[in-house]
Amino acid sequence: MNIGELVTVKTIENKNTIDEKHTPYGAEIRLFSCVQQGDIESLITQLKNLDSHIIMGKMSDDELMQHKYMAVSTITLATRYAIQGGLNENKAYEFSDRVIKTIDKLTDKNEIFMCLGIEIVRLTEDVKKNKKQPEFSPHIRNCIKYINENLSEKISVSAVAKYCGISADYLSQIFKREIGENLSSYIVRQKLEKAKNLLISGMSSKEICIEVGFSSQAYFVTLFKRYYNMTPSEYVKLAKSEL
Repeated sequence: MNIGELVTVKTIENKNTIDEKHTPYGAEIRLFSCVQQGDIESLITQLKNLDSHIIMGKMSDDELMQHKYMAVSTITLATRYAIQGGLNENKAYEFSDRVIKTIDKLTDKNEIFMCLGIEIVRLTEDVKKNKKQPEFSPHIRNCIKYINENLSEKISVSAVAKYCGISADYLSQIFKREIGENLSSYIVRQKLEKAKNLLISGMSSKEICIEVGFSSQAYFVTLFKRYYNMTPSEYVKLAKSEL
């Protein structure tokens, strides 16, 4: 199969055209989640299910630059999901820099699509190779599974422990031993990592609070600044400057 043929792009020429919409946000999340999980088969399935097109707004009057902007944005997001999936940050950013430099030199939109498809699959393969979860004990695998599947809810240590069938104290103890991080801190960090992806996608802090189960916008901003030494708005500005 030629993976490059799965990546095609349609541009919305007129933002006032009601019949055309950007690629649904949910479809983007499903696609990038495959990268995060190192799931190559599902990635290819999601590429096939994008209604034959990635649909985006017009960002440049130059068609070639339009497709380059799309490719760079896609690679940037995929890289962040790969890091969230466990890929070493240095390796992930080396990948991103290399691919963006390659895209910058291309002179044909079909070459861009081909490069994008091949490299996203390659990145997903790297995540798969670096996955460490199978080395964890069954209780910790179940714990991580529960957290990943319930990031939109308010997650308590006791709720996770109940799902795993053990006491909260014992779960906290073995989680710290195997993961090297307190369980409560891990839950918050996973929610914030999801929030970072949502911020890049254009969601407001208010919307994100609902999506990741934070009690208030002020609490979300406080946590974000505590973990990343910047506010959500500062993070968005930094992310856009990297494109």
